Amino acid sequence: MAVVKRLLLYIFLASSFSLLPSNFAFATVIHVPANQPTIQAGINAAVNGDTVLVADGTYIGSGNREIVYNGKSILVKSERGADSCIIDCQGLGGGFVFRSNETSDAILYGFTIMNGNTTYGGAIQSNLGSSPTIKNCIFRSNTATYGGAFSPTTAAITELLIVNSMEIQQILAVQSTFRV
Repeated sequence: MAVVKRLLLYIFLASSFSLLPSNFAFATVIHVPANQPTIQAGINAAVNGDTVLVADGTYIGSGNREIVYNGKSILVKSERGADSCIIDCQGLGGGFVFRSNETSDAILYGFTIMNGNTTYGGAIQSNLGSSPTIKNCIFRSNTATYGGAFSPTTAAITELLIVNSMEIQQILAVQSTFRV
């Protein structure tokens, strides 16, 4: 009897999957650096609905700054939170750039982004038309001509700590520490 039940279950599952659209894919978890060497490579390998899970550590260099989502609805998440996963831009650019009409389904969760230095938003630049979700992040020591830690944005930002980030407009420099 158990064999018959198991066979019926297999038949049911097989027929259920045949009802799925041909472009349906199960979400994948892409591990950085285990599966992909950089955060950008992880995002490039992802499709809508995937998670890019970033291991603890400090990430520097090309592929770990000026990171773009390319319009994808994905979750980029640190394994154990902002205190354990740091993106150090080393003053050579910004952290993340949202410029391809990303929606609130483009989620950045649990990173410290530090030492970003760019024209718009040292940690996060979100262009008009993009509205990503940013949660549980720390922006530390970022500098930008406009925006300090992040450029004016329509992003949904929650539980954010900004420390010693500067906005430089003409000769005016402002340092601030605050929580959102």
